[in-house]
Amino acid sequence: MPAKRKRIRNKRTRKRRPVPRQGLAAFVPAKTKTRSTGFDQSALILFKFWIGILLLPFCWVLIETFLVLLTADTFGGDYWRSKEFLFFGVGCFLWLALFYGFRTRFMMWCYVAGHELTHALFVLICQGKVTKIHISAEGGHVLTNRNNFLISLSPYFFPFYTAVVILIWALMEWTLKEIKHPDTVWLYGLIGVSWMFHLTFTIWMIRREQPDLDQNGRLFSFVIIFIANILLICTMLIIASPTATFEGFGVSLLENTRTLFTRFIESAREVYGVFS
Repeated sequence: MPAKRKRIRNKRTRKRRPVPRQGLAAFVPAKTKTRSTGFDQSALILFKFWIGILLLPFCWVLIETFLVLLTADTFGGDYWRSKEFLFFGVGCFLWLALFYGFRTRFMMWCYVAGHELTHALFVLICQGKVTKIHISAEGGHVLTNRNNFLISLSPYFFPFYTAVVILIWALMEWTLKEIKHPDTVWLYGLIGVSWMFHLTFTIWMIRREQPDLDQNGRLFSFVIIFIANILLICTMLIIASPTATFEGFGVSLLENTRTLFTRFIESAREVYGVFS
């Protein structure tokens, strides 16, 4: 009888176990000797806050340039009617249906795995050392001797699984040259699924408490994540669309940046004229 009561008690305890408030304890620096930067952490966060403020106009310019790219080269150039765009859209829709209708612990584990492996990848890119990677559906962390805003924010702008899909596809085409390859529209479909996986989990997670965001300041982190993701979307559109070019995107970006202040003054005068 006591054993039975114990089992019942344990079962009730498992049922009352709260859902984690955050998906991951994202980044834990290893205990290693580091040089002092001369900056207090609070002063550094304040400095990044003002950097974020200064970058807000650039965010607006990026939105304008992205909309020009979307309307002129994607919808205006009829690229949206192509099979590649259709398969990409279907892949995005399929993942949205899975995410909002059938989200599971395994999906969460996959996100945490991609998140922590992205941290580890950028640690190596920044010439750091990774001593441990912990991954679970409840959360994860990376032990390393190096950290900066690029490393801590990388999972929010680098679509890990999209990169894996493209790498596997490229290796398959390189190694199986003599065999008939699958139609590239399937690659666009897989990119749609994997990129939407990145986007949905990024938006879902940044609404929760994330050490990655807090250690750099929320405003600075959101601005960097926004800029990086918009640039990523623009890059994907330019590569995929037959009419869009990096040169045209650069010209449009420079022109929008050059005329931003003038257009802002004109808009302010119009608003002032309405209320005066």
